[in-house]
Amino acid sequence: MDGAIKVAVVQGDRRRGAVAQALALIADDARDAVGRAGEAMIVPTLDEFGRKWASTDRDALSATADALLASGAQLLQVVGCKVNLRIRTRACCEQLGYPAELSGRSALFRDFNSESDAWTRLPAGEREGLRVATSALEAKCLVSLSIPRTHGCFRLGLGLPSLAAVVHPEDRRRLLGAASPATGLPAAVVPILSRLESWRGQLARGWLRLRSLGGGMRLTGPERRRLERVERATGALLALAAALAPRISVVDGFSGMRGEGPDLGSRLRLGTVIAGTDPVAVDAVAAAIMGFDPLDVPYLRGAQAMGLGVADLAAITIVGEPWSQVRRKCRRHSLDRLLRLVSVSSESGAAPGSKPHFVSRRRFKTRRSLRS
Repeated sequence: MDGAIKVAVVQGDRRRGAVAQALALIADDARDAVGRAGEAMIVPTLDEFGRKWASTDRDALSATADALLASGAQLLQVVGCKVNLRIRTRACCEQLGYPAELSGRSALFRDFNSESDAWTRLPAGEREGLRVATSALEAKCLVSLSIPRTHGCFRLGLGLPSLAAVVHPEDRRRLLGAASPATGLPAAVVPILSRLESWRGQLARGWLRLRSLGGGMRLTGPERRRLERVERATGALLALAAALAPRISVVDGFSGMRGEGPDLGSRLRLGTVIAGTDPVAVDAVAAAIMGFDPLDVPYLRGAQAMGLGVADLAAITIVGEPWSQVRRKCRRHSLDRLLRLVSVSSESGAAPGSKPHFVSRRRFKTRRSLRS
């Protein structure tokens, strides 16, 4: 199994034990990633509204920290920044119990919101690139510690999309766009919006399904423009992933989000932890467990084409539970039927959507009648 792309999948009743077991299954790979660096920078998922169930749990952080220290890390940095400044990053970490959980360990907490001069802009050709925390770009061992979420831009919000936590807040709004409509609102109104979005999502999901009957539909102008924005965002995400090059990725599936993610979805419980040193492979396995074909997820397909990792399940060695035995079908985002049409290229990250992604049903019928 030397040289194989290994991803650990562990299902259990206790989060801390499952995370520890998953990281133990890839201990040799983790030791190679951490030992040379001497320190590790952890990027947890911090919910914009401070909800514990939608954030990285303190037990997952603690188990990950123990594994990193055992792998040779002398210092741990827990970092992030938030778009919703009603709840500061440091305050959010304290509410989640991070400082108390890592007390006594060599751990440092950093709020990139307060480091106004610590940003580097990524090159992006004709477009203006994202501003990313300089220290994250310079980190020798970046660790993504995420939760599984459906996503209104990338279809899934797993390890690689969670790296947006080190992007400048203004650029993150541009990156995510309409995928995070509630950002900046008071947390008290989020449950109401979540219920409204769930009802609206059912209508949108049914409308897209109805329009696709018979083999196709013609996209509306707003749908085309949305696809173009998502394609640009996917290209920016791939550029971000290439620049950061995370060394370890952990997806804690004990609590996630389904439906109208990444902000207004409902709680998802998979009871499974996925971990590995190939972040693309980890996201691919997590996607399969959530009922998605990894190669149908645009950013995973693009990441593999760019050589950032492996998204083909046939090329990944699973250690622990077979992913097919823990697979669960989760409710997707209401626009998922549209988002799966995003096209990406290995060179630019995103390809322009110059052609209709669907053939109209009327044209389909006309062509069929002409053939006959």
